[in-house]
Order: sequence, then C-alpha cells, then structure tokens
Amino acid sequence: MRTTPVNYRPYVAVGMALIAMGGPLLGMGLVGLTGPTYVHLLEGITPPLLAFGLIIVGGAAVGLALLPSFFLGAVCGYLLPGAWPYIAAAPGLGWATVLGLGLGRLFTANFLEVLLKRKAAWWATYHRLVHTAGAFLPTAIALLRLSPHMPFALSNLVCARLPLAPTRIWLYSYVGLLPRTLLAAYIGSQLQNWRDLLDRERPPWELLLSFALLVLLVSSPRRVARQFGSERH
Repeated sequence: MRTTPVNYRPYVAVGMALIAMGGPLLGMGLVGLTGPTYVHLLEGITPPLLAFGLIIVGGAAVGLALLPSFFLGAVCGYLLPGAWPYIAAAPGLGWATVLGLGLGRLFTANFLEVLLKRKAAWWATYHRLVHTAGAFLPTAIALLRLSPHMPFALSNLVCARLPLAPTRIWLYSYVGLLPRTLLAAYIGSQLQNWRDLLDRERPPWELLLSFALLVLLVSSPRRVARQFGSERH
C-alpha cells in the first residue's frame, strides 16, 4: 500500500517565519542586557568611523534577522551627532536589505507561495495580478515595507522570491523602508539615554498607518482582480 508523501513545506515556512520574528526579539533582549554596560566604549570613536561601523555591523545584524530595522535607525540617531545618523542609516538599511533578501532567496521554501496555496482562490488571484498588473507588485512591496508594524525579516521572506528582478525587489523594498528608518534616526537623536531607546513605545499613529496600509494591500488586489474579470467577459 503506497503512502502519500508528507509535505513539509508549510512547516518549513512557519519555522522560517518564527525565526524571522524571534531573532530580532532575542537580539533586542541581548542588547538590553549588554548595551548599558558597553555603550560608553563608543563615545571616543570619531563620527565617520562609528558611522562606517554601524553601516557594516548594524546593517548585517538587521539583515541576518538579529535586530529590528527600526533599531538600526534609532541607534544611529542616538550615537551619532548632526547629520551623521541619516548618513549612516540610509546605506546601513540598503546593506541590510541586500542581506535580508539574499538570505530569503536561499531557502527552497517560498514563504508567500506556501501561504497563498492554502486556498486555490488566493493562488489564482495572485497569478492573475502578477500577469496583468505590472505595477501592482512593486507598489505592494513598498506599501508592505512602509508599514511600521511589519517585521523587516518577515517581509524579506514574503518579498524575496516574488516574480520580479532582484534589483527591483531591492529598490522598492528600500524605498518603502527608508522613510521609517530616517524617522527612527530622528527619534533616536532626541532620546536622552540608552534606556529610553530600549523602552520606547510606538505612538498610536503608527498603528493607524499600519492599518491603512493593510486596507490598501487588501483592497487593491481585489479591485484589480475584478477589473481583470470584467475585461475577460
């Protein structure tokens, strides 16, 4: 009697998502324990050298899902003077996005594919959108990345294997992430001590923005799909 092979892809996808969300939380916990003790060691480093270190090391930590992307901008703002936070945060984000998307493409399990294939209607709608609405996917990437409550590492898994050129995925990911990263750099520059940086609570407007972006992401595909269906008939 032949047995049906077990499909492990959904479990792999769920495991990847848990790691993507859990890694930054563990990283923040470690930074919270060690940061107050060692942060004074960075005070004597010149801004250009410190900015370079934050770009390379901080960007790598974010790209490898060890720290949240918002924290990179906030740390740049807290540690660097003048315009240096923005000079460091922008390329640091670009480096983190390259690493994060590259890591997402290494996995054989396509997170978005596994999610959408749970229902045939979702998968069919996705394919219709991909093949008929050329601007939909880039716009969706930017909106997804712009949401303050969308974890950076999880959005990497969603976007990494979309049917677009890797450079376009990176570009629209970067465009979507850049405003909230620069905002984080500004907020970090206004904080007085390390504990304020770790304990900062997100303001209510961020939740409202995330909800509005979610509505756009849900309503836009449905509108395009209805238009596509009416054109076919």
